Amino acid sequence: MERRLAAIVVADIVGYSYLMGDDEAGTLTAVGTLRSAIIDPAVDARGGRLVKTMGDGFLLEFASAVEAVECAVEVQNRVAEMRSETNAAQSIELRIGVNVGDIMVEDGDVFGDGVNVAARLEGLADPGGVLLSQAAYDQVRDKVPYAFDDLGDRSLRNIARPVKVFRLVMGRRSMRSGKLQGDFGDLQAVAVLPFDNLSRNPAEEYFVDGLTEDIITALAYWRWFPVVARNSTFAYKSKPKNVTEIGRELGAAYLVEGSARRSGEQVRITVQLIEAATGHHLFAERYDREIADVFIVQEEIAERIVASIEPEIHRAEARRASRKHPSDLSAWDHALKALSLQERMTPACHAEARNHLKLALEIDPTSARAWSLLSLCHYHEGILGWVYRAEALNASLEAAEQAVLCDDREWLAQGLWGMGRLWTKRDFQSALDGVERAVALNPSAPLARHFLACVLEFTGHPAEALPHLEAILRLDPHYRFRSLAIADQSLCHLLLDNLDEAIATAEKALRIQPGNVRAWQRLVAGLSLRGFNDRARAAALELSRLQPTLDITYIDDTYPFMLSLERERFIGALRSVASLKE
Repeated sequence: MERRLAAIVVADIVGYSYLMGDDEAGTLTAVGTLRSAIIDPAVDARGGRLVKTMGDGFLLEFASAVEAVECAVEVQNRVAEMRSETNAAQSIELRIGVNVGDIMVEDGDVFGDGVNVAARLEGLADPGGVLLSQAAYDQVRDKVPYAFDDLGDRSLRNIARPVKVFRLVMGRRSMRSGKLQGDFGDLQAVAVLPFDNLSRNPAEEYFVDGLTEDIITALAYWRWFPVVARNSTFAYKSKPKNVTEIGRELGAAYLVEGSARRSGEQVRITVQLIEAATGHHLFAERYDREIADVFIVQEEIAERIVASIEPEIHRAEARRASRKHPSDLSAWDHALKALSLQERMTPACHAEARNHLKLALEIDPTSARAWSLLSLCHYHEGILGWVYRAEALNASLEAAEQAVLCDDREWLAQGLWGMGRLWTKRDFQSALDGVERAVALNPSAPLARHFLACVLEFTGHPAEALPHLEAILRLDPHYRFRSLAIADQSLCHLLLDNLDEAIATAEKALRIQPGNVRAWQRLVAGLSLRGFNDRARAAALELSRLQPTLDITYIDDTYPFMLSLERERFIGALRSVASLKE
C-alpha cells in the first residue's frame, strides 16, 4: 500500500435524500450535469484527480493545497451560478471540506485520517461553504487571495485530537488582494478590532488577543450577519484607529473595540459597539472580574459581550431599515422589522411581524432566518395563549421544519424544531436532539440555552437544566424572558424536592413580572408541597384572578412531563389546593 502526502477535498450534496425523494430523475440529471460541467473541468484544470463519486458526494486528490482550495472555490461559485441559471439544478448545493495529510493509496482509492478529517469538515460546513483544517490553512494562508474565519478547535467524530478549523469566506478577498472586503450584499458586517492591552505588560497580550478571538468566534455563531475574519482585523493591532476609515476598508457597518487592564488578580474590561459610518457609540459596558482562572474569565466575558451587543446590532439595523422606502425593502429588511416588532411582545405586533415575514419569504423563499422568525412568532402566540394554542404550535413546527430544510446550521430553527417536537408530538428524544443542536450551533444565544433547559426539566433531568438557566441569567442580565427563566428554576427545584428554593425563586420571578402565570403555578405547587396551605390557597386565588379560565386539566395538558412521577408530583400538588377559583 502506497503512502503519500496529499491535499484532499470532500464535497457532498446538501439534502441529497430529500432531493431524490422529491424528484429522483431531475436530481440524477442535475448531479450528472454537476460532475460533467463543473467538477471534472475544475479538477482537470488544477492537476487533481477525482478519486471516486459516492452517490451524493465526490472525493478529490491534489498534490497542491493551493490548487485544492482554488478548485473548491471555483466549484462553489459555478454551482451557485448553475442554481440561478437552470431549473434542473436549482436545488443543488454543496458542502466542501479540505485537509492536507498523509494518505494511503490502494487500487486507486485513498484511506486514512487525511481523508477522514476532510470528510468530517465537509459535514460541518455550511451549504455553499468551504472549511479547511489547520494543516490546509497553513499551506494556503499567504498564497490565495481569500479571507478566512478562525472557528477554533473542533472535536471531529473518530478523530483522536481536536482539529482547528477555518472557514473560507466566499465572495470576500483578503487585504492582500488589494481589494476591499465589503462584498456582503444587503447584510451589514461587524468587525471586532484587537482589544488594547492597558496593563503595559507584554505578557498579558495572550489574554487580550484571546478575548478578541473569542468574541469573533462567538459572534460568528449567530450567522445573522457577517463577521470580518480575524486575520483582517488583526492587521489594525497597535495602530491608530479611525473607525470610519476602518469600516470602509473592511466593508463593516459596525465595529467592536475595547481594552483590558489587569491589576494583580483583578481585570477590568471595557467594550464599545460603534456605528462605523458615523462613529456613534451604540453600546458601552465595563466588566470587572477576579481572574483566578484566566481562560474561564476570558470565555465568560466574551459570551457576555456578545449576548449584549448582538441585540444592539439588530436594533441599529432595524432603524436603518425603517428609513427605507417600503418598495426598497429586501428580505433582510423585512426580517429586521419583524424581529423589532416581536421584541415588543404584544399580539398586535406579532401579527404585524408575521406580515413582514411573509413578504420576506415572497422575496426569498429559501431564507432560513425568515422561516425561523415566523416559527418564533407562532411559538410565542401559542405559548402565551394569544391564539388557539395547538394550531399556533403546529404552525411553529411547520415553519421550523422549512427553516431547517433551507439551512440546517440555523440555530434558532433547530431550537424551535426541538420545542415543536416537545409541545406538539411529545417526541422527547427528537426534542432533546434539536435543542442540543441549537446550543452547539450557538452557545452564546440565551434563547438556545433556555430551550435546552426547558426540554431537560420536562424529560427527567432538572438538575442538568439548572446550570443552563444560571448561564442565561449570568450572560444576559437583560434577557427578555428573565422572569420565565427564574420560574423554570423554581420548577427544577420543586422536582428536586428543594421546596424552600422552589418557593423563593418563584417569588423572585413574580417580583420581576407579577403577571407571570407559570411562576404563580409553581409557587402554588411549592407552597402546597411544603405544607403552607393558607399561603398556597391565597396564591391559587391570585392565579385564578389572572387567568379565570385556568383549571387543573388545562395545566396538566400544557406541561409535557415525560415521567409520570414528576407529572403527578406537580399536578398533584395543585390538586391538593382545594380550588383554584375559591
